[in-house]
Amino acid sequence: MECLKCFNDMFIDYVEFNVQREDYNLELKRIPVYVCLECKETYIEEDEMTKIFDTVNELDKNINNIKQKKL
Repeated sequence: MECLKCFNDMFIDYVEFNVQREDYNLELKRIPVYVCLECKETYIEEDEMTKIFDTVNELDKNINNIKQKKL
């Protein structure tokens, strides 16, 4: 893959991805990303981001359900 910022080569590495919400914090470890050899810009593939967003959306729904039950 070629970096969209500086057009140099990229390699695959793993990073932590954190999502902070009012009611919870989610820490995902070892998310595969492309990292530029030169400028260190990182890119997460669309499929991976979709999975992350789906997970967060599902958590949001479940948290809201839990909160409603307490009322």
